[in-house]
Amino acid sequence: MQLAIKLLVSRTYPFVDSDALVERRARDTLFRMPDGSFLLHLSNDKAADEDRLVRIDSRAALIWLNANPEEFGIEWQ
Repeated sequence: MQLAIKLLVSRTYPFVDSDALVERRARDTLFRMPDGSFLLHLSNDKAADEDRLVRIDSRAALIWLNANPEEFGIEWQ
């Protein structure tokens, strides 16, 4: 029985901070949990208190994996 969380994909991309109107970097990381579900960690270089953890199903994970670069960050909205 394996109880480890697996890192599947991590990607970093630029975005414009709407408050300061400066370019920042965001990182999205997709993990597979021991029970087969997926966990998406969303973070940026602005502030650690804005990190988000989102549990997603396999369909959403496939959509996230196949997203085009212009679609990166849609989960933040």
